[in-house]
Amino acid sequence: MDWNAKQYDHQHDFVFKYGSALLGYLPRSASTVLDIGCGTGELTHQIQQLGHRVTGIDQSAAMIHQATYQFPEVNFQQGDILHMPIAPASYDVIFSNAVFHWIADQQHLTRILELALKPGGRLICEFGAQGNIKAISDAFGAELAAIGKRYRSPFYFPSVPEYTQLLKTRHFIIVKAREYPRPTVLKGGWQGLRNWVRQFFAADLAELPNADEILDNMEARLKPILWGGDHWEADYRRIQVIAQKQSAF
Repeated sequence: MDWNAKQYDHQHDFVFKYGSALLGYLPRSASTVLDIGCGTGELTHQIQQLGHRVTGIDQSAAMIHQATYQFPEVNFQQGDILHMPIAPASYDVIFSNAVFHWIADQQHLTRILELALKPGGRLICEFGAQGNIKAISDAFGAELAAIGKRYRSPFYFPSVPEYTQLLKTRHFIIVKAREYPRPTVLKGGWQGLRNWVRQFFAADLAELPNADEILDNMEARLKPILWGGDHWEADYRRIQVIAQKQSAF
């Protein structure tokens, strides 16, 4: 996906603002931290401010460019976590906010998490849970069906039992795991939903000649359930997992 980093910071800053709650799960002592999907670097910078040695990685060149511009003292690298060379047992902590649902190959990802962490190292992550943005996805799917197309979601939204079982097969001990609803206000008033869909469903919209009409129809479908009078409230659900790699197995 192509990201507009400045627009992301302005219109979708709720992503890293909500993610700041995860910082409380970091160790109190200085640790080596890998921030997967660091975006424009706000949380990576906060991790460093807490005294940790952190590396932020993101697949998007635009995101890394913006992160480096804002926080030149932080170590940022552009790359895909599934294909980056990472030495075994390199990190005390792997941190990730609002990223893992973009990664379809979870078997590969969890192998990398296990490889990269030191024995006893900690995984701290939060991303979309089962049922996340269901109303928005259903509305988009209905609009595509009306023109003879099928919506295939690119996202991985697991339940707690599904994801914790996957981590256990990679020798993780689950410290904490929960799913919860997190209705999320979208900036921009009436334009907020449209702006959100244009960013997060960009690949699908790019293939449609009548994208504006589809967005109009989505607004009409969703207004009774997601419009709050002066703002849209997206139907987010999140999964939060804190897990520890076993010291020996």
